[in-house]
Amino acid sequence: MVRGARKAIAVGVAVAVACGLQKHLNFVPGPRHAAPVAAAAASMMMAPAAFADEIGDAAKKLGDASYSFAKEVDWNNGIFLQAPGKFQPLEALKAIDKMIEMGAAADPKLLKDAAEAHHKAIGSISGPNGVTSRADWDAVNAAIGRVVASVPKAKVMAVYDSVTAITDPGVPAYMKSLVNGPDAEKAYQGFLEFKDVVEKNQVATASAPAVVPSGDKIGEAAKALSDASYPFIKDIDWLSDIYLKPLPGKTAPETLKAIDKMIVMGAKMDGNLLKAAAEAHHKAIGSIDATGVTSAADYEAVNAAIGRLVASVPKTTVMDVYNSMAGVVDSSVPNNLFSKVNPLDAVAAAKGFYTFKDVVEDARQMLSGAMPKKGIGQIAQIREMEHVNARKAIAVGVAVAVACGLQKHLNFVPGPRHAAPVAAAAASMMMAPAAFADEIGDAAKKLGDASYSFAKEVDWNNGIFLQAPGKFQPLEALKAIDKMIEMGAAADPKLLKEAAEAHHTAIGSISGPNGVTSRADWDAVNAAIGRVVASVPKAKVMAVYDSVTAITDPGVPAYMKSLVNGPDAEKAYQGFLEFKDVVEKNQVATASAPAVVPSGDKIGEAAKALSDASYPFIKDIDWLSDIYLKPLPGKTAPETLKAIDKMIVMGAKMDGNLLKAAAEAHHKAIGSIDATGVTSAADYEAVNAAIGRLVASVPKTTVMDVYNSMAGVVDSSVPNNLFSKVNPLDAVAAAKGFYTFKDVVEASQR
Repeated sequence: MVRGARKAIAVGVAVAVACGLQKHLNFVPGPRHAAPVAAAAASMMMAPAAFADEIGDAAKKLGDASYSFAKEVDWNNGIFLQAPGKFQPLEALKAIDKMIEMGAAADPKLLKDAAEAHHKAIGSISGPNGVTSRADWDAVNAAIGRVVASVPKAKVMAVYDSVTAITDPGVPAYMKSLVNGPDAEKAYQGFLEFKDVVEKNQVATASAPAVVPSGDKIGEAAKALSDASYPFIKDIDWLSDIYLKPLPGKTAPETLKAIDKMIVMGAKMDGNLLKAAAEAHHKAIGSIDATGVTSAADYEAVNAAIGRLVASVPKTTVMDVYNSMAGVVDSSVPNNLFSKVNPLDAVAAAKGFYTFKDVVEDARQMLSGAMPKKGIGQIAQIREMEHVNARKAIAVGVAVAVACGLQKHLNFVPGPRHAAPVAAAAASMMMAPAAFADEIGDAAKKLGDASYSFAKEVDWNNGIFLQAPGKFQPLEALKAIDKMIEMGAAADPKLLKEAAEAHHTAIGSISGPNGVTSRADWDAVNAAIGRVVASVPKAKVMAVYDSVTAITDPGVPAYMKSLVNGPDAEKAYQGFLEFKDVVEKNQVATASAPAVVPSGDKIGEAAKALSDASYPFIKDIDWLSDIYLKPLPGKTAPETLKAIDKMIVMGAKMDGNLLKAAAEAHHKAIGSIDATGVTSAADYEAVNAAIGRLVASVPKTTVMDVYNSMAGVVDSSVPNNLFSKVNPLDAVAAAKGFYTFKDVVEASQR
């Protein structure tokens, strides 16, 4: 469930919970071995309520006979992690399978009672040997007896026989040598008498099989998770003895606290779903091959069963398990395990898991009544935000594109490492005072008369707009982008919003092979651009012009002109100069006030955690590569434009002050960039916080529109290629940090 999220742990938890016991008899200690005392694991089930008093009385007698022995046992001894004989993982699995079958046959109510008794007993543990109180010892034995009595004898004996088969004959004598012999004998005799009482009250037939849900959201999500993670499952060495090793640097009492949280979680699970999960595990074990891997179909069924189980438990209880496990599992554990598998398979599995986790969470909310039924489809769609190509570079690119309110028309801020050939006109991304709206609007119509013929001749779908406008100089290009960001930060947020909306409308009217918008929308976009520019002091506009000129080859204008009708280009240029004069006439003299930056909020705190987790990954990336100039594989410009349109719509809905704050944070971060293109850790954190607040200011459905549209145009080869160029452990740490950050942002979202 935590740091490594390994299937082995998930299966182990499910089985331990199903049986309601972990510490007392070390039942189902792990997926690859059985504990020396596992022969007594049958006691994990239950007996009919009608015989509760008889078994309870017998448990007290057992306590009289065995408590002295119990106090002599060192329950903290690491020996209980060792195989009870020759290391035979697949043979041990057969014994575990019998335990699971026995658990599936037990009465769910008595299982719950047994789990609660164990939880209470853990609470009274004291002394160096880790023994519970006498009262709780008796209560646990009584609960165990009732569990066993609720299962037919044949199933109990199947557990005993299978454990005996993998236990070295010398184990009992050795274990006895660790305590006082007479006390051990007395305890054994008491156990035999207790066993007879339990057997007397034992049921003859097993309970009916579970009712397995089908056609639910969790089942569908389990298929997606299984498809994504099965290659990873096959990478794992399930026959390794690493699963017998104790957790590094942790004592048995520390680990027991985490196990206690699992027991509490098990006690709260739905009885039918618990039975269904046990049955799914039993079936999956039946299809395991020589490497310890179950079939794809059974793996999917187990995932679905676990998902439904978790959804039946309150979130706080699940998080108690997660947090307690996080406290005992050192980062070296998942890192070591990760190093032994294909990193791309591990990342695909992690992405699938996080998506699955959210579907389970949504189902939990439905069960608890916390979510209106009509919102399920919407929230399931929102949840998909988790996986695919959630790369920081894209996030920054989206934020900048949104801040400017334009992407297609002038290719403004086309990417983090280059400027488009036409970026000299990027200043038009801002806005002008509303008082001059009509004058600029009239001028825009005149510009349309002069330039629309030219606009129709331009091939807006040409890949040339992705190329650097001169020599490839990423850090120099970044200086130009910085000036654009400064200009955007100085603009009037209301006019930025209107400019973004105008571009969205214009994209909707695009037609023809060259991808040109309608004449009316061409005019509306130019007017909106003019108002944006007029809302920014001239010095900031000229700073953009000068910085773009510095990275543009002198031959670019003539070459671009050669691609269209020359006279039409000249006419458009003259019209632009006249339009520019009207805009300049209406231009403000001073910039607007800086943004008010929030502080001390949850998103800010989460941004720090994300930044700490992902900064090593950021430093791994080659920010000076020309890969960011490459078109998306297999996608046309019109297809990509649809995704860009969703970004523009998202930008139009962002809070104006937060948009300004994000632009200012990016400007500051660019100022601290080193020779490799990496900003300082502090500025990276500030940018993450700004982006998080921005996203939280937009409705979830709008954010998901961006995610889904990008998922449709970004081929899986893109993140896989980028992933191959960095340290995989850093990438995984960054991804985990991102998903946690995403949850905090979502919780703050309007």
